[in-house]
Amino acid sequence: MHVNKRALTDRILAVLLPTMVMVSPVWANTGLENINQQQLNQLADTLDVKYRLLSNMPEQCPRSNAEFCYHAQIEITSPVTANVNGWKILYSQVYPATHSESKQLTLSHFNGDLNHIAPSSNFTGFKAGKSQVIEFWVASSLLNEGELMPNYILTAQGLLPKVIKSTQSYIESDTGLEIKPYAAVSAKNSVMQSHPDDHYAKYTSAALFDKYDVKGYALDSVQHAIVPTPEAIEVFKRDTPLSLSKGIKLHLTGLEYGDIAAALQRLDSLGVKQTHNGIAVSITVSGKPQGHAGAYQLSTRKGKIQINAQDSAGAFYGLQSVASLLSLDTMQVAAVKVEDKPRYGYRGLHLDVARNFRSKEFVLRLLSKMSAYKLNKLHFHLADDEGWRIEIPDLPELTALSSNRCIDLDDKHCLQPQLGSAINTGRDGYYSVADYQEILNFAKQHHIEIIPSLDMPGHSRAAVKAMEKRFYTLTKEGKHDAARQYLVSDPQDVTEYRSIQHYNDNTLNVCMESTYAFVDKVITEVANQHKKAGSPLNIYHIGADETAGAWVESPACKQFIADKSNDVHEVEELTGYFIERVAAMIAAQGIEVAGWNDGLSETRQDKMPHKVASYVWATLPQNAHKVVSAHARRGWDIILATPDVTYLDFPYELDPKESGYKWGARRTNSQTIFEFMPDNLPANAEVKKDTIGRHYVADDRTQVDKHGKFTHQPLPEGFRVTGIQGHLWSEVIRKDHLAEYMLFPRLLALAEKAWHRAAWEVPYNYAGEKYDHTTGFLTAQMRKQRDLQWQDFIHAVGHKELEKFDRLGVFYRIPNVVSKVIDSRLHASTIIPGLPIQYRLNSGKWQEYVEPLQLTSDAEVELRALSPDRRRPGRIELADLTGKARL
Repeated sequence: MHVNKRALTDRILAVLLPTMVMVSPVWANTGLENINQQQLNQLADTLDVKYRLLSNMPEQCPRSNAEFCYHAQIEITSPVTANVNGWKILYSQVYPATHSESKQLTLSHFNGDLNHIAPSSNFTGFKAGKSQVIEFWVASSLLNEGELMPNYILTAQGLLPKVIKSTQSYIESDTGLEIKPYAAVSAKNSVMQSHPDDHYAKYTSAALFDKYDVKGYALDSVQHAIVPTPEAIEVFKRDTPLSLSKGIKLHLTGLEYGDIAAALQRLDSLGVKQTHNGIAVSITVSGKPQGHAGAYQLSTRKGKIQINAQDSAGAFYGLQSVASLLSLDTMQVAAVKVEDKPRYGYRGLHLDVARNFRSKEFVLRLLSKMSAYKLNKLHFHLADDEGWRIEIPDLPELTALSSNRCIDLDDKHCLQPQLGSAINTGRDGYYSVADYQEILNFAKQHHIEIIPSLDMPGHSRAAVKAMEKRFYTLTKEGKHDAARQYLVSDPQDVTEYRSIQHYNDNTLNVCMESTYAFVDKVITEVANQHKKAGSPLNIYHIGADETAGAWVESPACKQFIADKSNDVHEVEELTGYFIERVAAMIAAQGIEVAGWNDGLSETRQDKMPHKVASYVWATLPQNAHKVVSAHARRGWDIILATPDVTYLDFPYELDPKESGYKWGARRTNSQTIFEFMPDNLPANAEVKKDTIGRHYVADDRTQVDKHGKFTHQPLPEGFRVTGIQGHLWSEVIRKDHLAEYMLFPRLLALAEKAWHRAAWEVPYNYAGEKYDHTTGFLTAQMRKQRDLQWQDFIHAVGHKELEKFDRLGVFYRIPNVVSKVIDSRLHASTIIPGLPIQYRLNSGKWQEYVEPLQLTSDAEVELRALSPDRRRPGRIELADLTGKARL
């Protein structure tokens, strides 16, 4: 990893210097004066800022027609009197306010998620102990603290800006979780409901207890469990389990040691060493071309381990299954015979390192954990509006400028402090050529393919600002041709637009030849880095999503459209033209082009390469199945990216303390992922709900409009998607270990869906069918089988895999404790079985929960779960002693 060491300007360094000591706590008592540096420093150190939710269902949503709206306020309190003017407070908020009201303050949107609060003409100064308040309405709902970003910046013209201390988050010592003292989202029940038809208000702790508590599960089933579930497994209960306490001894046929070295290293880290007197492990790779890539057979009978595989990946996965079989408390593996192969050839994870950077060490650890659960693709999101994270040596501005954010707003030395990043330690940096080579080599050793993504033409602010910096620098040097060589924005473009993330300057200009020179340069350089590492670039993801209404007033685009030799007649056709042209450039290098479904939908099929990968991110209630079918009928590969199942930056549960966006799903835990049926998207309408818990209808039957034109057809006969991937977008994830928290353990459920097709899933009907919560294609018997397999899976996670996470130092999420009063006794449980649970009464000492608690009338009960090694507690939950609701 190369963290940008370029010295910040003296102005920015000064922000971090110790605060000057004030001589007097009162600066003026009559009138207002322009704030000076000493006053700004003192206010930044002493202002108390609170972001307070007032209502998720206000009586009105001023200046908005949105279905959802929340009413909030920012309260600013000074402990001292400060009669000063001329200041602003910059802060990050996901969605701009549609309307604000205050007697003395104003609120304005700046760019992206940056907003600023400033004194109005009625401002009379800060009075000691008296709050200044601004109320506002936002066209969204506020359901957890994850969206409330830290590091509000106090700034004034000509002065050194400074972060307001009360808006800094910190890491809680015992749980390791981020604490935001400025956030006041309020109690859980008040944020459950965001709409009159919102059904999530009934998801109380008592209701979740009914859903998660399981009685009488036979734990001996855990001994032979493998995660993800193999295609077929035969258990020999009468055979003595193999003890690996003395290690293993390898015998290899048809493969090299390096093909499986990473899997052996994982076994070693779990205590299984290679020794001369260890259990014999015979691994044979046939090398035959027929068969299924990644398939293997495993036997752990008769005192030895035998793995037969078609290829080295299969041998690798066979060893990972041995590691999954292993029980750390006994160092034994059960006697089994396994026949296994992957469900999909593409089993991936999307990792966003652009918004908030992830260290090289984090990426390497993640690759290791992905391979442990047989995931084989890392979709590496290396550039977006908020950062550029890969070195392109001939374009040094990309990393010199755009890998770093600071308090500056002019983008001359760094990017604006979006996403609450004024204090950017650990959140900025980039991967040098050497770093990227190391990542590629490490991935290859773990049988994982790296699929780079540098979003374009939208989501490209980091590239736009870097190339503008290059343009201005070379122009000053008189190198005019070189200055324009890779320019991606039209200096004369006065188009006013706002992207989906509220930027007004984040889109490449697709009408300039220099833009295509830049794109070709970047893709060629990245391809060369892959080639140098011996990992050819087979697929490249261009993004192509969420292009805003740019270019309308661009002289370059007006001239381009007026040129009749171009096959573009309207501004609306430019996005499709760009994607078609870039796709052809990529295909010419022998690389498959990939992109998000919305951008690809704007292209003409006859202008696209034959081989295209469409990553479908429409949600299930928003007819994801129709998008899949439309693109499947173009002959494209389909990667499922349905947010309501695969986005792992969404909250685990309905809890205001949980982090994550929630626009696609209010809760995404291991069970919601496990119950997904990826081969039959419309059938999920029988069990899934929309973002406020309502049932929906998925009609997959053939549909035509009044002119007889097909508006929807089912999938082509025999078509199956290429694969599925999880996604970790990083807007609100500021630390590496918190990224692990969002990924684990639910990434294991995603790996389960990618590797194993369960018999209980509803088969797809190629003739078309209509589904809703009443149709019953998922029969009672199938649901029973699903629920039994879920218990097998989650017990294996709770009783075996989490112990391995503890051994390997994975910072996974410890689930909240759910509870219910039954016959005046408090019963407690967690979604993951087997975890220690503790309770305390009236803030007393923590005690072990071993049986339901007898309640007293005045008791306040707090609950928490612990990791299996008991070294880390989860978040504390206050038991609801009155809840009776059921799901």
